[in-house]
This record gives sequence, C-alpha cells and structure tokens, in this order.
Amino acid sequence: MQIRFLGAALTLGLGACASAPPPEPGTIADPYEGFNRQMFAFNNGVDRYALEPAANVYETVTPSFARDRVGDFLSNLKSPVIFVNDVLQAEPGRASDTFFRFTLNTTIGLVGLWDAAHYFGLEGHSEDFGQTLAVWGVDSGPYLVMPLLGPTNPRDLLGTGVDVAFDPLNWTEFEGQPDLDDQIAMGRRVLGGLNARVEFDDQIKTLNEQPEPYIALRRIYSSQRQADIRNGKPVDDADAYEDLPDFD
Repeated sequence: MQIRFLGAALTLGLGACASAPPPEPGTIADPYEGFNRQMFAFNNGVDRYALEPAANVYETVTPSFARDRVGDFLSNLKSPVIFVNDVLQAEPGRASDTFFRFTLNTTIGLVGLWDAAHYFGLEGHSEDFGQTLAVWGVDSGPYLVMPLLGPTNPRDLLGTGVDVAFDPLNWTEFEGQPDLDDQIAMGRRVLGGLNARVEFDDQIKTLNEQPEPYIALRRIYSSQRQADIRNGKPVDDADAYEDLPDFD
C-alpha cells in the first residue's frame, strides 16, 4: 500500500514538474492550489479528530522523560540515512560528526536512548535526499500538499522514496519472524508521529490561529527547506509570519 501510494504521488509530482510554468522571482510556485487546499483541509481534519486526541492521550500516560528517550532513540535510527546524504553532499565534516554520533549514542547512549554525543560536543543535524538533490542543482518543482504526508514538492517526494531505500532497517529480515520488520517500521511511524505531535503542539496551534493557515504553512515550509538546504540556522516561524500579506 505504501509503495503504491508513493508511486502515485511521484507520478503526480513529476508530472507537475514538467508542466508547471516557472514562478516569478520571490514567489512560491503553487499551480495546484485548489487540490492543495483540499488536501490541507483533509490533513487538518485527520489531525483534529485523530492525531491530536491520540497525542493528548500519549502525553498524559507517558512522562516527558520517557518521550525524550523515545525521541533520542528514533533520531539515532535516522543516522545511517543522514550519513549517506552527508557523503553524497560532499560534507566530510558533517559525515564524520554523524558517524561518531551514531557510534557514541548506540554504545554509551544505550542503543540511542540517550544523546551521549551531545556531551562530547557533537550536535546532531538532519539531512535527506531531497536536500541532496537540491545541492546537486535539482529544482524543487511546484508546492504540493499530499494526504497525510503534508507539505512537500516533487523533489522532496522523490527524496523521501530514496531515503526509504537508504534505511537499512527497511531491508532487515529477522529469521523466524517474517513480519517483525513491518511491525518495527509501523512502530517507528506511530511513536515518531505521536512524539512529534506532542512536541510541536504549540506551533500547530499558532499556525491554526493565522488568518490564512494554508498560506502561512506554505511560506514556513518553503523558508524552512531553504534553510535546511543551506545547512544554516533554521528560519524562525515568527519571521515567516511577518512576511504574510494582510487579510484585514
């Protein structure tokens, strides 16, 4: 099901890349705004009636200490994908940091339950194949909002698929337990989603309080991705809101 969905999303996205006219300088290409707004409303409904209530229960029954351990553990599992993208972007210093962070956190940090590398001055960072494609000069294509996946673009959709292929856990088979890899993958997604929903609850509320949440999210996503690609300081959400037009 996931592979079929990803294939359909890539077909839509790459077709959009080929047919969409280039945007004016300083604007965000959004030729499929009607479709995107429908998907934005759908995702908001899923969040309001499913994800937010589930995250509230998760926050209530799980102390912050345990949520932190889950977050550190899941972040450590992303290290192999980050390392590969560091290498592909010709960033030996960042690749070295990622390698030693993974080594320290997996050993001293008890399989990643603690961010031990932080105490050695090795701060984490994130890389994905969408960013790698951008470094290679691939254009993002038009803005898209996909069901459940949220804001993206054709380049990042393709990058998501490649990152799935890079992840060694997706290729790991457990002898005598053929379904265990799928169960682990599902557990990662569920715990990761709940942890993230709790962590970003205030930001989501701030977004939904905007006069035009759709436009706010579009600008935030575009600005944040540009900051990620530059490996610079992420754009502050408040700065993104300052760029919004007046809706009085």
